[in-house]
Amino acid sequence: MKIAFAYIRRSSYKQLDNNSVEIQKQRIQEFAKRNQLVVPEEFIFIEEATSAYSKSAKQRKQLMLLKEKMIELNISIVIFHDVSRMDRTGYSFAIDFYQPLLDSLPNLRVYTTHSNEPVNPDSLDMKLSFLLFQHESEIKSERALSNLKAELQQENSVRPGSTVPYGYKQVNKKLIPNQNAEIVSFISFLYTWGHSFKSIAFLLNEAGIPSPTGKLWPPSTVEKILGNSVYTGNLTWHVRKGKSEQEMFTFKESHEPLMNQFELQLHSYNKQLQKEFGRLNTHFLFLNKIRCRHCQQPMINQNGSTKHNGVTYHYHYYVCENCSYKVAIKEVHKHLVPLVFKHIQRLALSKENKKMTLATLSKIEVSLKGVIEEAKDMAHVLSKKLEQAQTLKERELELHIVDMIVHNETLASTYQQKLTALESYYLAVESDHFFTRFDNVLEHYLQPLEQRLMILYFVDFILVSTNQKPVVQYKDNIFDFLENSKEKSNP
Repeated sequence: MKIAFAYIRRSSYKQLDNNSVEIQKQRIQEFAKRNQLVVPEEFIFIEEATSAYSKSAKQRKQLMLLKEKMIELNISIVIFHDVSRMDRTGYSFAIDFYQPLLDSLPNLRVYTTHSNEPVNPDSLDMKLSFLLFQHESEIKSERALSNLKAELQQENSVRPGSTVPYGYKQVNKKLIPNQNAEIVSFISFLYTWGHSFKSIAFLLNEAGIPSPTGKLWPPSTVEKILGNSVYTGNLTWHVRKGKSEQEMFTFKESHEPLMNQFELQLHSYNKQLQKEFGRLNTHFLFLNKIRCRHCQQPMINQNGSTKHNGVTYHYHYYVCENCSYKVAIKEVHKHLVPLVFKHIQRLALSKENKKMTLATLSKIEVSLKGVIEEAKDMAHVLSKKLEQAQTLKERELELHIVDMIVHNETLASTYQQKLTALESYYLAVESDHFFTRFDNVLEHYLQPLEQRLMILYFVDFILVSTNQKPVVQYKDNIFDFLENSKEKSNP
């Protein structure tokens, strides 16, 4: 009796717990027995849940491993349950599996349990079978997409079957916060204060809080939670068909949020500050904010720490490269940090500051809306000019106008995002949530990164010198990053 290999494929995750594999295995062994073949258990390759329609033969690991083993052991017989287990397109199976085997094993015989005759992928009957299975897969795919779209388009937003996000439970296809909801909110809170993914993961592990998998928190899990729009209370569903087609369904306020829009804007702004002024978690609280009063030049950081007999002695300085003026950070921080925090407290408690801030934001809002309308109008005018250029067949002019249209559309989109951020900040200031969040934390011990973040929010620059008191220049408008700074362009 000759030895043969066998290949079994689960076509969906629903088959993981049913008897699909056992049925395929039983019929393969029955076929082998009828044809005087032996299929040892270790010669049966089982492909875990994967689609033969969306994945080509070369993307299926077990099928490719089977090919290598057949060549290595010089065994030229393999049995499949049926044609659909091979491939639903045909050409992939022939190109990636059958032909390479035939080149190495001239006596290759590929069987299905439905026929005692070997399979020939080039035969008309086999090509018709592949076409039928491909058509069947396309129909199933269309039906599944139609059902999903119908479910999403119901009057009441219903969440299709999927993994329930950490921090929620699902009741009647609705997301409801569970006992872990506070952990998600805490993660978001820490991120608003400049903590990194790694720092947050460390704090959660130190507190003995299990991760969604019940193990330690890796930074990647924290990052995934912070980037998931489901925690804003909006249900967003991407329906994909093929590699490029995609339709997105968004349902506003479909469930209770665990992060608010204000926090998301702080997340974004903190990243912007770090990109502009350097790392947040540093001993140099005034990094890229401190200047030499003698030279009016930015001062750099210098770490002169040393270790002696296993003990580290910390010596950190702000240094002017131009005149070599050097000042220890302890001396600067001891005097200036309390001064900055008192300023922040005054702002937090001042009704006049609230009134002025709201007026400033309203002024910025008018400016942003003007820029957006101007950019949209310009894009419309340019579209008319594009039509004229196309009529005249002026290719160079066409390309130039298209570039300008894209520029104006991008401009409108950018300032629309600023406008959305402004609305969140306005509500936070109006409800006394913005300034009080700083005042509240000042009563507690603050880590260097939290102190630095507050400095970046409120301080414009610091001037220091050898013979004069340090000067702190505070920001006139802490929301200056929202102001209109667009570059003017004319068609």
